[in-house]
Amino acid sequence: MTDTATMTAAALNEYTDEKRLAIFKMVSGACQHLYSKGKLQQGKFDNLAPIFADLAQNDPIFMAHLAAWADKQDSKDMKVLAIFFNALSDADGTPFFEGATMNKPNLRQVSYALLQRLDPHLALRVLQLCHTRFSVESLLNNAKHFPTGMRTAYRKYLKYREQNPDMLRGARKAGLSKKLQQIYRLTHTSPSAESAAILGWKQKDGTEIQIEKLPDFANMTSAEIAERLGEEKLSPMVALAIIPPEKITAAVAEALLESCTGNQSIILYRWFSKNGFLDVKAINALFRDKIEQSTTAIDRIDTLTADAAEEDKVEMAEVRSKKRKKDAALSKIGKVFLHIDRSSSMNEAIKFAMERASIIAECVDKPEENFGWGLFNEKGKRLPLPKTFTKEAFYSSLYGETAGGMTDCIALYSEARAMGADVDIYVTDQGHNCGTIHTRITKYHDEHPGVPMPKAVVVVNYNHLRNAMHDTEVEDSFRRLGVPVSVVHPDSLTESALVAQSVRAAIAGELAVIDEIMETPLPKLPKWYPNV
Repeated sequence: MTDTATMTAAALNEYTDEKRLAIFKMVSGACQHLYSKGKLQQGKFDNLAPIFADLAQNDPIFMAHLAAWADKQDSKDMKVLAIFFNALSDADGTPFFEGATMNKPNLRQVSYALLQRLDPHLALRVLQLCHTRFSVESLLNNAKHFPTGMRTAYRKYLKYREQNPDMLRGARKAGLSKKLQQIYRLTHTSPSAESAAILGWKQKDGTEIQIEKLPDFANMTSAEIAERLGEEKLSPMVALAIIPPEKITAAVAEALLESCTGNQSIILYRWFSKNGFLDVKAINALFRDKIEQSTTAIDRIDTLTADAAEEDKVEMAEVRSKKRKKDAALSKIGKVFLHIDRSSSMNEAIKFAMERASIIAECVDKPEENFGWGLFNEKGKRLPLPKTFTKEAFYSSLYGETAGGMTDCIALYSEARAMGADVDIYVTDQGHNCGTIHTRITKYHDEHPGVPMPKAVVVVNYNHLRNAMHDTEVEDSFRRLGVPVSVVHPDSLTESALVAQSVRAAIAGELAVIDEIMETPLPKLPKWYPNV
């Protein structure tokens, strides 16, 4: 625990690590796709608000460290929500109680510091939450929640960029000018004349603004445009809006791709493909390199390349698989066996496997050797490996399989041991009813003394479907046997990075992630902050 946490633990509310872990699982599982087509999904926000508000008020130390930890992760939604709710923290620098001579730490400053690091796109999302009217029973009144300190932090966010105009120019080149303009409006801040000029923003009050122009490509040759793109660092979306279409040659397309982030390259796949630029060997090679640098978009590549040629789909799948293996870093763990519950009412487990087994398989090094899987009810059914480790292939393998029968969660345990699996992943509601698990496993290893137990077990838990939260026999049995276990909600395994995180958590111990969060240093306000 940090010094701050040690000094204030007795005075500020704190939850146990076990409760923090439970809350973190809820948060990480539900904190997906909060925005759709740029719009806040109100229902999802309403479900998450009580969890985050609870942390902000009742475990402010963890909330502050969670915000700092989220800043280093890929999840944009987690960053936005953590910064916003931490700004409502009970640790607001006021006296511990009326008449007290000591004050609480001001952990809200963590949000003010993290805000300064956000690009205008995410800064605007946090600001829009500050202007959202909502309530949380017993914690937050029905109102807009925009504390004074956060208002000040936004003014400083803008003023610092005005004092460093190249930051504004960079935002405009990145296509974020409109986002910054919205931040000005929502904070009731008037831009300086220079800032308005840089952002290309005409003022309604009639103030004369000499708009800074973006490069004029109309009178340039294609070769000149390609060279200029390398100098300007324009967002490819901005560049495509101002470059005459007839001047976009292969050299220009390659320069555009050079300026793409990994995610942008995937998003622009259709454009590069439709115009034939991916047929150019150098551009195709660069495109593959860019994809390996992507983060969140890698898990949407099937959708974004849905109308691609089969050859391109295969190439993209190979690149995605390589990227997932690199991110997962699971090669040291070894072999994985996926156990899928097909007992009565477990059609959801089969659907999960259709959708996400490919993600799990692609995280494994050489899945043709190191991945195994099967279905179980009262009997186990080992499945042959699909022809390819793609979603389509897993759908094909499971097509026509239905749920029914009783539940023997370890019906495939011997198959997994025969394969030499190091990690067993169980997709189940844990409604086991075929003998005592730990007794049967102990007997198996007594009869096979040279066969090791799995290094770790991950339970993708579906017991919420039957309102059977007390069904924990699988996890309890393996823990009793000394096998590390990680229990995750199905929604937590939507991305390869989350699969990797779950397996690593199982091996290191579930509470390791709480230790990692609490050991994340809290950022300080930048040195320039008091003077802006």
